[in-house]
Amino acid sequence: MHFKSKFILISFVLGALLSLISCATTKPNLIEPTLVFSTAPSSFTPSTLIHPTATYTPTPTSIPSKFVLPSPTEILSPIFHGRVLFEGDATKNDFKSHGFVILNVETKESILVFKDGQEINGRSVSLHYPNPNVIWSPDGHWFAFVGTDASTEESAYPYQDIYIANSDGTIIRRLTDNPQYQKFYLSWSPDEKYILVAMGISGSDLYLVDSSSGVVVKRLTSSGDSYTAAWSPDGKRIAFGNRSGFSILDLADETSQFISVLSGSSRVEDISWSPNSEQIAFVASVLGSNCKDIFEININTGGSINLTSSEQNEKSPVWLPDGKRLVFSRSANTCNIEDLQNDWSIYITNFNREEQKIVSNVNSWSSVAWAPVPNLEIGKQYTLTELGANLNLRTEPSLNGKILEKLPAGEVISVLDGYVDIDDYYWWKIQTKDGIEGWAVEVANWYKPLTE
Repeated sequence: MHFKSKFILISFVLGALLSLISCATTKPNLIEPTLVFSTAPSSFTPSTLIHPTATYTPTPTSIPSKFVLPSPTEILSPIFHGRVLFEGDATKNDFKSHGFVILNVETKESILVFKDGQEINGRSVSLHYPNPNVIWSPDGHWFAFVGTDASTEESAYPYQDIYIANSDGTIIRRLTDNPQYQKFYLSWSPDEKYILVAMGISGSDLYLVDSSSGVVVKRLTSSGDSYTAAWSPDGKRIAFGNRSGFSILDLADETSQFISVLSGSSRVEDISWSPNSEQIAFVASVLGSNCKDIFEININTGGSINLTSSEQNEKSPVWLPDGKRLVFSRSANTCNIEDLQNDWSIYITNFNREEQKIVSNVNSWSSVAWAPVPNLEIGKQYTLTELGANLNLRTEPSLNGKILEKLPAGEVISVLDGYVDIDDYYWWKIQTKDGIEGWAVEVANWYKPLTE
């Protein structure tokens, strides 16, 4: 397929680009505390900007809030709590809709947060092509996905852009405006400043997109062969796959390390980092097999295991916040039967390969995303990580609350009460080791259990 570019690639000198980055607009859901990369700003200086720049206007939606999953659907009683976001079907009053569904696996309540084909900023947005992944923001209140202008779906151009929606589907924004670039994979940076996207016209490379303005601020690869990638939870590295393994890009010095994972395997897909940034889960098929399995590798030791090894295809592995389990999607049909859309279910597995099905028959080759927060527990102690350094401890659970202290990395806190959902954050009442009590927000990877 050939594509006709609508853009002009313009090179800017370093000083002009740094000036542009410094003028980026503020994200609507402000991060507490304000996080920065440990690297010098020059390591994130773009060499190329793609124009025209993005539109980023809120669009209210009229999607009903409460839906139930369609019959036949089986939701087993899990021994854990959390929310899973996936592409699938939902029904209300016998009316079936396809889109993104958020399921509370403890209460079994589900919400259709985006309806396939609904109009956003004058475009009818479809999820049918190329069936990309969906990702949560680290604060658990927003998710991002790739949508296709349905009016052009059958033409020579895919007209794809990145969209951002809040967790109840009442606000949806079109983030980018470079539609003729095919977009294959997304990953949100831990500080929420950037969205990593694999995209291209013929082939695919990795780019950083400002998560507030939608401007492409840096091109990371130029091989034309980077279709899947993920940001490490510590914010320091990016892993991206190829046909026989994957590379890990160090963002501080822009050096990369290649890791060969499977001799004769198919392309590495659906990369997912563990919360401690030491393990990676991915999808690949071994030599002589048509089945795509889920593997886990320790990037420090090189040891790897096949977590599924089934006769069905699996995709979209995502770590749960405890770092001990993964959620993924599996086809009901065996690998020798083509089933691009129908009869997929969602499972959770641990390292002992003990599986539990949590949703049956989502009726889609479904991408899955597990909500990163809330995960703190009342009565337990945690240590602040480097990502959570300078955490604001406030008098009340609100961005308007008076700041009592800024807590440093390594601070030990005890959770007293919560959570409260205010100002697009999950708030917990905590106590410091000095006995000071106040309210603080939870964002993914800001807290580590004291026992770890």
